[in-house]
Amino acid sequence: MDEGADLEGDPIKIGFAVSLTGPQSSSVTAAPAAAHAWEQQTNSEGGIGGRPVRVEIVDTKNNASAAQAAVKTLVEDEEIVAIMLMDSVAEGAVGEYLQQENIPVIGSSGYNAAVWNQLTNFFTQAPLSSTVISSLVTAADAADAEEFVSAVCAESATCADDAASLYEPATAAYDLGYGGYVTVAANSANYTAECLSFQEKDADFIALLVTVDSAVRVMTDCIQQGYEGTFATSSTSFNPEKYGAVPNMNMVGTLNAFPWWADAAPVERFREAMEEYEEDVNYESSSATAAWSSLELFASVVSADPETITRDSVFAGYRALDGETLDGLLPQPISYAEGEPSPSIQCFWQFEFTSGEDDPTLLAPAGESGNGAEGDLATACSA
Repeated sequence: MDEGADLEGDPIKIGFAVSLTGPQSSSVTAAPAAAHAWEQQTNSEGGIGGRPVRVEIVDTKNNASAAQAAVKTLVEDEEIVAIMLMDSVAEGAVGEYLQQENIPVIGSSGYNAAVWNQLTNFFTQAPLSSTVISSLVTAADAADAEEFVSAVCAESATCADDAASLYEPATAAYDLGYGGYVTVAANSANYTAECLSFQEKDADFIALLVTVDSAVRVMTDCIQQGYEGTFATSSTSFNPEKYGAVPNMNMVGTLNAFPWWADAAPVERFREAMEEYEEDVNYESSSATAAWSSLELFASVVSADPETITRDSVFAGYRALDGETLDGLLPQPISYAEGEPSPSIQCFWQFEFTSGEDDPTLLAPAGESGNGAEGDLATACSA
């Protein structure tokens, strides 16, 4: 930790429980790097009220028992005043424990509504699973698609259940055709049959609810078989480095955290920190921007009284928030209330991306911006 020459007092400690290892860890690799860069930049700029900040990172391993053990170490460190959590597999295993211990969980992104929208100690700033999935229908409408289908992971019944329950009503709301879903197994030799099924359905928009590597193979196979429509992905499943290498690929998608390529000053600050303190890390991921915005919100909350920061004062600070957007870093105005769970986040950023491009392009919302921002921080919202 670089505490700088003028920082005094005990560090303000934040815990970060994240899947550094495990089957889905590759999708959040940039998140701990973003937390480290935020710590370094904040301390170089005077900390919070002259006090240094420190982010303690532990590995949840995409595993319930490992997550429980890792989170316990953070809870038992009484100097840690708040915890961030990023593990879509294991978050459900630690939610009730964190509530029982009365720990403020301040982001940075989650997917399980039973945790983030029901437990009163969780403060979410990002859309959860149902919105992340259905947001691709909003993106399909923005792309002028006509026939929507989805490719879902065969390894989890939840993937198919989500597609079945969410996509049919969502496409109907936008007057889009819906051709159902096809399951995709990660260990399949090829996806010829799946691609032929998409073509038989006259699909011009394929939502990919699969791993990044499976998505690359599906897109490659379908394009080789003549598919000329649009692919779609969302949140941390969007990997511009890998997807951009697929020849003739066109994609429209959504992000649960702010776009890293935006020209706005708060995003410039994020990029500068990543390039200075984590130069070897590819930060082009919404896992990085989700971690960053959660920490920026924390700094905003506690800066009013940095001398005395406790878990209780963090709770009080978050519950006093009223319509905060962090100048467009958050997808919609954020407010929390005493004794109530976090409200559902219904807004997100939507983008267009073509292979060979350096950066995606933000797609403007059809109506008013969900977060009130203009330009490449403006958000769209679910119907």
